[in-house]
Amino acid sequence: MSTIELTEQELTIRKQLIKVASEGKTLYYSDLVKEEDATLVYSLGTILEKITRYDIENKQPILASIVVLKSTGLPSEGFFELCDTLVIDVRLSDLQKECFEYWNRHNI
Repeated sequence: MSTIELTEQELTIRKQLIKVASEGKTLYYSDLVKEEDATLVYSLGTILEKITRYDIENKQPILASIVVLKSTGLPSEGFFELCDTLVIDVRLSDLQKECFEYWNRHNI
């Protein structure tokens, strides 16, 4: 059982990420914000960090790896900083592939 509890908003975002991952796609930060309200842009980094910690604790692929900037096609700098902090091997293509494959098999 996880010691990290996600809020309703965090669970909603996580479900969106699972759906997109199960389709083998990435998602732009801007698309994720459009789905919610405009104020989400200010807390999105914190939300994705909490989802990442939840995923790690539950031994699941890191969903935040599929959220990318439209301008670069890569996650934000904050994602890579979090990976450094949590000592996660940041081979983005591997993280994303693991996420796509896992959620394609486990999405209900």
